[in-house]
Amino acid sequence: MPYDRRQIPLLHDLGLKVVYHLCGGVMPMAETGADGLETMTPPSVGGNCDLREASARVGEKLFFIGGFDQNAGFERGTPARARQQVLDLFEATRDHAGYMICPSDHFFHGDPASLQAFADAARECVY
Repeated sequence: MPYDRRQIPLLHDLGLKVVYHLCGGVMPMAETGADGLETMTPPSVGGNCDLREASARVGEKLFFIGGFDQNAGFERGTPARARQQVLDLFEATRDHAGYMICPSDHFFHGDPASLQAFADAARECVY
């Protein structure tokens, strides 16, 4: 953290945005001075993020990336479940905007119909 607090302002001075990667452990939020946080990993995939709570706490200061449970949505899910998960995540951050929907981690298998449902639902999520 001491290094981050010194480096992030230098990157901002160069006109860059900084995303802080916390590997899923984002609750409680770190005060780093970053512009965004990722991976917003939910408990179902091994993280500790409640995206609605994170948005309420710091959504006016940071944008978020991730949060989609790729196992439940792509690998073992259905198109309907993938779609609903996208819409639920969007609703969790609607009050503050600045959310980029994406899987919380890598995935290796997935139903193409679920991937399509993910993309179609994400396209509907407009602030």
